Amino acid sequence: MTPRATATDTAVTNRRRSQRVFLKLRVVARFHLLEREWVVDAETRVVNAHGGTIQLSIAPMAAGDIITLTNPETKQSESCRVVRIESLTDQGFEISFAFDRPSPTFWPIALPPTDWIEPLIDR
Repeated sequence: MTPRATATDTAVTNRRRSQRVFLKLRVVARFHLLEREWVVDAETRVVNAHGGTIQLSIAPMAAGDIITLTNPETKQSESCRVVRIESLTDQGFEISFAFDRPSPTFWPIALPPTDWIEPLIDR
């Protein structure tokens, strides 16, 4: 007999590490492919403190590959890992990525949600 899922189980499963924000922002993606460094303009779709999604005209990478994103307004750069690549009809590709470390200040949001600040824990 299979146990039944409860509303609490579903809520825990769907919980995210940080709140998503729909944000359209130009960023620059830098990565290596075929022994060459590529620098491609990208546009964000959804962002959070742990990563987000960007739209690229080309998808020369695979899940697990490393890219560097730069915010051209602030010149801040962060290393990221590609999580998923999805083809968009006639619009290029949507790349889901995760920052190597949480980076809530990378995005130009005046007041990030409080859950974007990682708690300080003595270890």
